[in-house]
Amino acid sequence: MQEQELITISVESNIKMMAEAIFEQLGMTKSEAIELFYRQVALTKDIYFIQKNLNRETMEAIEKVENSEGLTSYSSFAQLRQELEV
Repeated sequence: MQEQELITISVESNIKMMAEAIFEQLGMTKSEAIELFYRQVALTKDIYFIQKNLNRETMEAIEKVENSEGLTSYSSFAQLRQELEV
């Protein structure tokens, strides 16, 4: 068995309560959920949460960004602000 380490975190009470209720529905402990998160980050080298209930418009926008479709790039933040007139 691999060596394990203790992790201590602080989370807002309402977020903790809601998440733990979902973990319980899924039949997993807090430790299992946190380890799953760590494993996913280690595997993908990214923090990417997939939301299952996004509407079609949002999903299409996400696909366009992931495929670099219709994106505008700016050489500076000032150029972006000028474009937005702010």
